[in-house]
Amino acid sequence: MRSTRNPQNERRHVTLHAAHTGAASTPCHLCAQPFGGARAFACALLSQSLSAGLFMFLFAGCSTLPPEPLRQPPPPDSAMLVVTNALPERPLPQDWWTAFRDPELDRLVILALAENRDLQKAGARLEAAQARARLAGAEAALQVTGSASASRLRTSGNTAAASGPDYQTRLNAGLQFAYEADLWGRIGAMRESALKNVELSVADQAAAAIAIAAEVAKAHMSRLAVCRELVVLERQIAAFAETVSLLTARSDAGFATDLDVERVRIEKAARELDAARLRERGQALANALSLLCGQAAANTAASANLPLADAVTPEIPASLSLALLECRPDVAAKRAKWEASFQRVEAARADFHPTLRLSGTFGTEGQSADDLLDWQSHLWSLVAGLTGPLLDGGRLQANLALERAGLREAAADYEAAVLTAYREVADALNALSGITDQQQSAELLRMAASRALALSRERYDKGFVTYLEVIESDRVHLAAERTLVQLQASRQTATVDLIRALGIP
Repeated sequence: MRSTRNPQNERRHVTLHAAHTGAASTPCHLCAQPFGGARAFACALLSQSLSAGLFMFLFAGCSTLPPEPLRQPPPPDSAMLVVTNALPERPLPQDWWTAFRDPELDRLVILALAENRDLQKAGARLEAAQARARLAGAEAALQVTGSASASRLRTSGNTAAASGPDYQTRLNAGLQFAYEADLWGRIGAMRESALKNVELSVADQAAAAIAIAAEVAKAHMSRLAVCRELVVLERQIAAFAETVSLLTARSDAGFATDLDVERVRIEKAARELDAARLRERGQALANALSLLCGQAAANTAASANLPLADAVTPEIPASLSLALLECRPDVAAKRAKWEASFQRVEAARADFHPTLRLSGTFGTEGQSADDLLDWQSHLWSLVAGLTGPLLDGGRLQANLALERAGLREAAADYEAAVLTAYREVADALNALSGITDQQQSAELLRMAASRALALSRERYDKGFVTYLEVIESDRVHLAAERTLVQLQASRQTATVDLIRALGIP
């Protein structure tokens, strides 16, 4: 049997119920309740509210598309980077600086991780992100507030309705609550976005810790290299001082010329100039270390209290896993940033749908404290509201476009971070390979320069050559020794760069 209900009757339903406020008469054709009944009136209101809500839902939420997934950049040529897809095993322990077997380095890194101001700022940013996540989570929870009030009222005794002043006392206490039903996931998306921002802050703090530890290690190793070069120079300066005395005596005896003496003095002064420059650089590195460790800079000798043991460089496996790069804190931070942007896009899409909010009160009211405990004094209310966008001048569309643009930017940031990680690993491996070859050549050069210096001195003692040949051979030998010291430090710093590129720890 065909129903006689139609949209026009639906719109007239409330009007009819409101108009028939007298005694019960014929029942309503929509709810079978007599006109004027409270239940029927509520039914009419609910019917129109649901109809309007359904209309707003169909009108507002039909034109938004889900965001695109994150793309993974193509992996590099493993043959070029000496990188394989093996299991992500750590090539070094988490406290990687201990592999260099330098107690002073261990002390400096631990001090920097505890006192560095940049790390402390990163820790504060993490606490702020955690607080914002708690705020986002609070929005999804039931909000309950309490209230209590007391009032004393005196009415006028000269009004027509009163025969004299009247005094009234009113006491009330109650609870108010509000709750938004997360029908379309907007609140959940914002909460997830805040949690992803916490992950972003955690990754940023880890990346800062790796960067600080690496900078401390490189500055300390460079300072040690300066000290080792100073030892070489000071040893040669002392040898030149002895040579000046010897040649002066030989010149007085007629076995050497004053020119030989002056040439040695020139070489000695040049070495002293180099030593002064190295001391200046060593002090600058010491000041940089003090800043990294959160300490005030102090003027100290470049080699003060520094044990100058042989430079130790840990061995890195020839093949490394690409999965290690996915664990890099900066790459993880960019991914967390993209995930947070993704959730904000979902929240912007949910804004197109209607919102259901529930609110209510429960309390008691009376003229005395005893009345507050009387059950007849209690009162309550319950309100359900459904609101949704109809006309907003394009605000929601613009907000969605803004969030989508942020998502695309975050995706590009992530891909750039991964590609940068590939490049940094490739650069570090290339530097290590090149330094290894250079060290082999420098060692051969030092051995040849040492033999040439010995032969030059022997030829000078026999009178075959002037002392200028000895000086030239000594210059080459000194340069070879200093080059070896510098290459040792370069190998250590390149290893640190590779550790940093791999994101350890």
